[in-house]
Amino acid sequence: MKSSKKTYQEVAEACSKYAPASGGNGAKNSCCDSKTPSCLNCVHFDRNEHCDLDLYDQIVERIR
Repeated sequence: MKSSKKTYQEVAEACSKYAPASGGNGAKNSCCDSKTPSCLNCVHFDRNEHCDLDLYDQIVERIR
């Protein structure tokens, strides 16, 4: 599910499993600073913008 940059950041900040990607892991995206928590730079977020842990939708519902 594609979302806005702001939503990805809010979800990452609320996610207890957020793990910033280092090196070649996770989805690389030039729009996101690796120092800012975001799903787009999390090791659990794949290239298809999907959370491998299936936590994204649960967190979005909780923070909205």
